[in-house]
Amino acid sequence: MRTRHTTALAATLLLGLTACGSDTDDKPAAQPSAPAPTTSSAFLRPTPEQEKTLIAALTAIDPNLTVKEERAISRSVGVCDDIRKGKDQATVVKNAAYRYNGGTASADETKGAQIVEAIKTAYCKN
Repeated sequence: MRTRHTTALAATLLLGLTACGSDTDDKPAAQPSAPAPTTSSAFLRPTPEQEKTLIAALTAIDPNLTVKEERAISRSVGVCDDIRKGKDQATVVKNAAYRYNGGTASADETKGAQIVEAIKTAYCKN
């Protein structure tokens, strides 16, 4: 008895779904809206070759910046995002110094400016 009830219910649902609408309605189809333009495609990550170049440049600034290479790379992504969003140079430098300061590294704004230039040179062209 339960099987017949379940089968009848499934058939009813299927008929109901197929009758709910079709692609041949007289209404025009809604057009998907275009995404809003942005100044960044967000979080540009360096290629493996660019990573090597970046790590070498950051190590030349201060070997403590690259003690944890993956951390140095991930921090560069945030700096690059600031650059690509068009933030002013002073803000980009200040944010870079903040991002790279800590752990075994110490980064002031002078070092922050060097870090920004290393990131721009290695891969982040705005």
